[in-house]
Amino acid sequence: MFVLAPLLSALLLAVEPPTAANVNAVQGAGPYFALTFDAHVESAGAAQLLALLRERRVRATIFVTGRFAETFPELLRQASRDGHEIGNHTYSHPHLTTWAENHRHDTLPAVTRASLQSELRRTAVAIEAAIGRPPSRFWRAPYGEHNATIRGWAAELGLVHVDWTHADHDSLDALDWVEEPGTRRYMGPEAMARRILNFEEKNGVSLAGSILLMHLGASRPDQPLLEALPIVLDETDRRGLKPLPVGELLARSGGLVSGSAANARAGVH
Repeated sequence: MFVLAPLLSALLLAVEPPTAANVNAVQGAGPYFALTFDAHVESAGAAQLLALLRERRVRATIFVTGRFAETFPELLRQASRDGHEIGNHTYSHPHLTTWAENHRHDTLPAVTRASLQSELRRTAVAIEAAIGRPPSRFWRAPYGEHNATIRGWAAELGLVHVDWTHADHDSLDALDWVEEPGTRRYMGPEAMARRILNFEEKNGVSLAGSILLMHLGASRPDQPLLEALPIVLDETDRRGLKPLPVGELLARSGGLVSGSAANARAGVH
């Protein structure tokens, strides 16, 4: 079983009971933000993206499924050697709520305490087998689908849910997962970078303390993050903002954690 460190427990209890905790931004952390990457079944571009982060001396939080850990253990070992924080993204990336059906986060009938905890435990075993140590205390629900009950089941294993930063009708989702050219949310690398960098001005939500969603491995042949991410890092560096893993961002916050069941929204990833 995972056990929350005393400092992290105190940070989360300052906001709401840990059974409902949902971290999607961190206040008071100073000029820092978090880069997070989800990894499920795709590995295309993953090695190049890790190399880019290594070259830039950037560390991030990477949420991986158990299937990814079992299928691409060397990629995960490289990420761990590079100092990235490894989080849990369930084993098989299942839908957990009814969001796709009714835009509500009601727990799907097939999702139970036992089934969710099995997904999380299997993933923890797969990650430890790949990197030689347990994953971090953080997890992210597939597709952004979660609620207080689901987060509570995960909290029984000592896991804290990490979302990404949201605003009204928008979020810090890079949309690098959108594959079909010509669709509304499909973007090239420059537009993707502008979307991220303009988020604060557009929505009034500070990039300092924010959590950005991207993906490690994608099926898009052009691998837009390889071009978009350097643009983002160059500009955030110019603004005096530095990326950190989620755990380090929380440690710098002095207990000011943002995020709750009320402001959780779904993304498709």
